[in-house]
Amino acid sequence: MDVRTKDVAAVGRRVAAHQDAALERLVRPSTADRLQAIYRKEAALSLNAGAAPLSRRLGVALAAACVAASVLWFVLFRPGDPLTYRVAGAPGAVGRWVAADASQVGLDFSDGSRVDLAPGTRARVTEVGPRGASVLLERGSLHVRVVHRDDTRWVVAGGPFEVHVIGTEFDVTWNTEAEELSVSMITGRVRILGPCVDPSGRAVAAPEATRLTCAAPRPVAPQASSPAPDPEATPSAQPPAPLPSPSAAAPAPAPPSLGSPRARAGEPLADSPAERWRAHLAAGKLGEALADVELLGIDTVLGRAGGAELVDLGSAARLSRKPSVAARFYEAARQRFAGSDAAAAAAYHLGRMAFDGRGAWAEAERWFAVYLAERPRGALAPEALGRSIECARNLQLRARASELAARYLAAYPNGAHAGLAATLVHGAD
Repeated sequence: MDVRTKDVAAVGRRVAAHQDAALERLVRPSTADRLQAIYRKEAALSLNAGAAPLSRRLGVALAAACVAASVLWFVLFRPGDPLTYRVAGAPGAVGRWVAADASQVGLDFSDGSRVDLAPGTRARVTEVGPRGASVLLERGSLHVRVVHRDDTRWVVAGGPFEVHVIGTEFDVTWNTEAEELSVSMITGRVRILGPCVDPSGRAVAAPEATRLTCAAPRPVAPQASSPAPDPEATPSAQPPAPLPSPSAAAPAPAPPSLGSPRARAGEPLADSPAERWRAHLAAGKLGEALADVELLGIDTVLGRAGGAELVDLGSAARLSRKPSVAARFYEAARQRFAGSDAAAAAAYHLGRMAFDGRGAWAEAERWFAVYLAERPRGALAPEALGRSIECARNLQLRARASELAARYLAAYPNGAHAGLAATLVHGAD
């Protein structure tokens, strides 16, 4: 055991001696060379340490570029903001009535489109979107110029009709008394929808013009006076009618304040208010008809006029800013002709006076509800239901407003109040 240990130790010493001799034979670098090697190593370590921040900076830059690309995509491809408009240079508000009294009033939209209200016109913008707007024409005439775009969506509503526009120029008139829509194209093409129009609508292209009404023809009121003589006839060809004999039934006497020798003698008085007001009414001259009736005596006419005549006279008084007189005519139509179209129309107009004139929302909704109950599919039903929604909203009756809005969308999904109704149904009012 001891021999073996000594032998191993001797071998180890000889190996170590050989290794030391080999190391002595190696070329040793100088001190300067060793220092340079140390410096190079430290520099390499510093370079490697700075590589990580550089990669991080590149990553941040790449991320920023992705964010910028996302923002650019959003700006370029997101839906645009709703249009805005100005009324005679002042900012316009959706839902606010615009009235042109003595002079024309212009609405300028941010997409370059323009709507001009002729004197005597009343309208309002009911909805705006990124691709167009909806304009409700209560009465009068509009000159509309819509800038053409592939996705333009404009609607001009008058009574039960809607004029859908892509990009064109035209004139549109809504006659409230005759319940008639007139469209005259200047350039482009429109499509008119309505309850008495083919479901696909009626297309009208420039230079066409058209008139549409859903109202039933009115019977011609009998005239008390004889037909006007032919101006080209000679006196001998048109002999005067003989005076009635004493035994014949005498004509209705003229009011004492308007009496004359001719009237007392029984000769028809063609230029008296008793004869003129019906002719003026039939010709659409509402102001003249009302003036004649006021001269004759409103109480006299209230008991004699027909239902449609009472409604027309009520509208004449309403347009003349005589609401108390208008109410008397409308109420007479409802009392004397209950259940008729005239009585239903009178209810609608009573609601409109409460809505527009006094902001009496509860009263207005009651009258609109009467119209809708009596004429659920009447020509004025879309506007009556739409205004009922506004009344409920203004009264902060959210449940009622939502109920009416759902009814409106079911019946008139593209109506003038569809935007408001959709907002209320989805609870975002």
